[in-house]
Amino acid sequence: MKTENRLLSVVEHWLPRIEVAGIPSPTARAIIDRAGVWERWLQAWVEEGDLHAELGEQALQAGRRITAGEAFARASLLYHFGQFMAFDDLSAKQEVARKKVETFARAIPLLDPPGNAIAIPYEGGTLKAILRYPKAEGSLPVAIIIPGSDSTKEEFPAFEKHFLARGIATLSLDGPGQGEGREFGPLQPDISRAVQAAVDHLSSDESLNGQRGLIGMAFGGHLALRAAAIGGFTAVVSINGFFDLGDFWPDLPQVYHDNMRFSLGGDDTLERAKRFTLRETPHLDIPALILHGGRDKIFPPSEAERCMAIAGPGSVLEIFPEGNHVCNNISWKYRPLVADWLSEQFQHPL
Repeated sequence: MKTENRLLSVVEHWLPRIEVAGIPSPTARAIIDRAGVWERWLQAWVEEGDLHAELGEQALQAGRRITAGEAFARASLLYHFGQFMAFDDLSAKQEVARKKVETFARAIPLLDPPGNAIAIPYEGGTLKAILRYPKAEGSLPVAIIIPGSDSTKEEFPAFEKHFLARGIATLSLDGPGQGEGREFGPLQPDISRAVQAAVDHLSSDESLNGQRGLIGMAFGGHLALRAAAIGGFTAVVSINGFFDLGDFWPDLPQVYHDNMRFSLGGDDTLERAKRFTLRETPHLDIPALILHGGRDKIFPPSEAERCMAIAGPGSVLEIFPEGNHVCNNISWKYRPLVADWLSEQFQHPL
């Protein structure tokens, strides 16, 4: 049996994502080189995160708020990518995730435009989200961004900027089982109630005009399509999502199976995976933009074609032959497309 080199496997699947999120390629590669082996991955990323957090403190003390905000946000990302696939020591993973959240909280008011930490009442607790308003006049549409199985709201500022630049507010939400939403247990097959709670919370915001888009990447792309069925959305975007997780479960890379054991919880992960399906999801009455990378080694491109079966009128399927998982190797192509398409749906709703 071939033995997996875990460090190389994580780098192969997720290095473009790390770079697109905001960690410069030379920095990411230097951290990986310093780690050398998987057993040092978490420590190496945390050490770099601590360095950038200290740079943020120094900048803040000097009154350099923009520099401080960038450094804190970067430190949070470094902590995030240290722990996102670290399942060997869950207490260490939890501690670094806590540092990620606390450090990002330092960055939120210093971002341009700034963010607001939001607590959304949900099932006896609260879901955590970041709300950002663009520098635009009048009432605004909003894009609700759903993370995947190992991503969280702290990963999204670089993605949010594409919407903010087009006059669209953003709400990046940790749903149940995602980021701070882990307090509600493992990832849930249907997060419609959580999305509805977010919509209800936003409905009293006089800065917003009632037009909403729902966007998800990878696992979040699947969850967004399922949650869009609750109604109240102008459009939905699924980026490298899937139709039925159980159907291609045996073909998932080993490193992703490790992810699933943590994200889905329980002993029988396959049975839990089979619950993540769109087979019973009603046909949507809104347009969907369904994007996928033709070179995705985690979720097959054929899953995007299957997702179109529930898409509403005016929907678009775009498979980029050169795209990898979540098309992070061509972010310059897919991210502006998503923001432009959603902006056009807000201007000309069905």
